[in-house]
Amino acid sequence: MADAIEPESETDILKPVKEIPVVQDQGVFKHDTGDIYDGFFEAKKKDRSVKMHGSGVYTTAEGDTYSGTWEADRLGANDNVTIKYSDGSKYVGQFKDWSYSGRGNYCYPDGSILRGEFSENAPTGHLTLIDPNGHIWLGKADQGYGWFEPTNHYYDMLERSKESKIKKQRKEIEGGVRSTIET
Repeated sequence: MADAIEPESETDILKPVKEIPVVQDQGVFKHDTGDIYDGFFEAKKKDRSVKMHGSGVYTTAEGDTYSGTWEADRLGANDNVTIKYSDGSKYVGQFKDWSYSGRGNYCYPDGSILRGEFSENAPTGHLTLIDPNGHIWLGKADQGYGWFEPTNHYYDMLERSKESKIKKQRKEIEGGVRSTIET
């Protein structure tokens, strides 16, 4: 006959772990300041807290919007986010600890686009700036300052004007040759 194994002490008896009720859902919340969050959230009944958790859009009373994946009220965590400011500027790229961090594009209100790496909201390394006219400027940034040079805009313009002058001269020559042949 097999003997039943009895616990040696009370500490060997496992107590059931009490689960903390957590509710995950989607909704719209309006803060007293006028800020609005529309997206997924997580609510813990024990400490009566509600945190943005999952995809959502946070809009400030001033009109700035922060779109992306939220985790415990934090936006990003190296995910791509979209931030649109009320002045018309926009950032699309990686975001960490409430700052531009990693690869991203910053679009200025005039239509210029700055592409490159960012660290703590400042551009770093090699950059590309596309101005409102579509011209591309290549540059470098260090410690928050950037230096740009045009990508042969002047030479491109010279080549185009040189080609048009040559075409015009050829037409004039061809037109003069034809008129002399016809007479």
